[in-house]
Amino acid sequence: MAKRYATYFGVPIPPFKEEKLGAGSTTIRFVLKGNVPSLKNGRQAAVVRKAAIDHLKGKSTNGMVSLKEAEYAIRKLVYGKVTPNDSYREWAEINKPIILQQMNYWSERLQVKGLFFPLDKATMSIRFYFANDYNIDSISKQESVQDLLVLCKVIQDDCYKILNPIYTSSAQYKDELVDSICFVSLSFRI
Repeated sequence: MAKRYATYFGVPIPPFKEEKLGAGSTTIRFVLKGNVPSLKNGRQAAVVRKAAIDHLKGKSTNGMVSLKEAEYAIRKLVYGKVTPNDSYREWAEINKPIILQQMNYWSERLQVKGLFFPLDKATMSIRFYFANDYNIDSISKQESVQDLLVLCKVIQDDCYKILNPIYTSSAQYKDELVDSICFVSLSFRI
């Protein structure tokens, strides 16, 4: 029997193709303490001009270059890029060994059952336990955690084909916790 499309506000919505893990799935957990910085907030623009400088040094005569060479270097060899903010980079460097240690624990415990990193298909649940009462963007923090898991090779990538579905929830624990906690659960089939 063919499933029917539902229509909302004039847009036909097909039945969702949801994959189920089913019986026999395994869940591993990771814990991070402290503030998770938002990856996208405070990103920094940087000008990359090394190739232009090297090019101009090679074309220099007595420290001078032609206007044509200078224009070429500026137009063709100088470019901009966006880099993660400093607080994210510092946080990732601090937390990478923590994730690797926890990953090693799971690997030793479940390798005999067939667990090998990086995971190529998983669902993820993240719970943020905030030790303050600020209004916090949980999705930006989720992206930071996902990128850390990719950096540590816990998961191959955080694209929807590999990490799907993703559940994120947050709650305030101002008077109960000293440090915020990020609790990550990854479920997958071995």
